[in-house]
Amino acid sequence: MSVAEAEARELEIEHVGGGLWRDAWERLRHNKGAIAGAVLLGLFVILAVFAPLIAPYGPNERVAGLAATPPGPTAEHWFGVDEQGRDLLSRVVYGSRLSLLVGVVSVAVGLSFGMLLGATAGYLGGKVDTLIMRIIDIVLSIPGLLFAIALVTLLGRGLVQVMLAVGITTIPVFARLLRGSILAVRESDYVLAARSVGTPGRGLLLRHILPNSVAPVIVAATLAMATAIIDVAGLSFLGLGPAEAGLPEWGAILADNQDRLQASPHLVFFPGFAIVLSVLAINLIGDGLRESIDPKLRA
Repeated sequence: MSVAEAEARELEIEHVGGGLWRDAWERLRHNKGAIAGAVLLGLFVILAVFAPLIAPYGPNERVAGLAATPPGPTAEHWFGVDEQGRDLLSRVVYGSRLSLLVGVVSVAVGLSFGMLLGATAGYLGGKVDTLIMRIIDIVLSIPGLLFAIALVTLLGRGLVQVMLAVGITTIPVFARLLRGSILAVRESDYVLAARSVGTPGRGLLLRHILPNSVAPVIVAATLAMATAIIDVAGLSFLGLGPAEAGLPEWGAILADNQDRLQASPHLVFFPGFAIVLSVLAINLIGDGLRESIDPKLRA
């Protein structure tokens, strides 16, 4: 068998097998951890989308009188009420909207600019690569939460400012990861073949290099969403979260009730448990994606 026939045979086998993404999808479907994470995350998405129908009360509706020691869970109020007489279950349900929104928007901001910088540095190389990477190294030397605190202090408190601050802290991670992946793919045989037949640089990057370099970035984006939810909750807990009063964000609920941990532990337990479950679900999905895409972990 000639070399050309062998290569054609390999391409035929790859085509029959469905390619990288289809194979990854098949492995992901049989990953029990990823399925469990998808189910959990799906429940939170349902809560976020249908919050007005699921929550028994409005997030700031007073359903009980003011109390220095709010009562715990009852048959009428499953998660209890806070000191202002608001139903905690309703606030946790509405909080899923904000927490998921924060995670998605923050990752979208970081992913957009990170991929732009990483693709530019990895493809062009030379002085451009050196300049971008040195800036990335400087930013990475600052702890992420500390950098987010500085950005929120600079931009001011608010939901949009918090999402931007958390998103900016993820830009260096995506940029560095995509740049390394592009450097590994840039000298591959199929890229050299495409360049030899006259494929323009833009087409070479968009059609041949990026599609084969983006898989690690997708996995990192999934895991970064969980980190973004924790970071926003941490900023709210430190008093640097959204400035809107009564906003039913999980971290803000924790911050408002941190002094009542012993007298009314339900005010802290339920929003904290919601954060743990949502982050766990996203991490399970991210780990499943990593195991499905990474060739070293396919076994």
